Amino acid sequence: MNRNTSRSFSANEKEIELLLKENNRWKERLAYFNEEINFLNLYLGADIFKKNILNLYERLQIFYDTLQNFKQENVELTREVHNHRYDIEGILECEDISCEVFYHDQHLNLEQKILKFAQKFRKFKLEIYSYTGGLLRQTSKEN
Repeated sequence: MNRNTSRSFSANEKEIELLLKENNRWKERLAYFNEEINFLNLYLGADIFKKNILNLYERLQIFYDTLQNFKQENVELTREVHNHRYDIEGILECEDISCEVFYHDQHLNLEQKILKFAQKFRKFKLEIYSYTGGLLRQTSKEN
C-alpha cells in the first residue's frame, strides 16, 4: 500500500507558519539594528573627528543620548517580538473569528511599531552621517 506521508495543513496552520516566518524576519531585523547601534556608539566615541569644531562634542553627546533611547526601544521591541511568537501559536486555540482577529490585530500593531522604529532610526542615522561626514579627519595626524 502506498502511503502519502505528507501531512496536509489546515488554513490556520499555514497562516501561523507565515506569521512565524514574519516574526523571525523581525527578530533578524532588530538584531541587525542592535549591531548598527553598537557600531554607532563606537563611531560617536571614536577620536576620528577634526578638532576645533564649534559645539562638536555637545552635538556628539546629543547623538549619543538619542542613540541610547533607540537602544532601549530596540530591546523592548525585541522582547515584544519574542513574546509575540507565543501569541501567534494561540491562534490554534481560537474557537471563533473574533479571537483570530484579536491575534491578527496584535500582529499588525507590532509590525507597525517595528516599521515606525525603522523609519525613525533610518532618519536618525542620516542626521549623524550628514553632520559627521565632513568632520572626519583624513589622517590620524590631522587636527
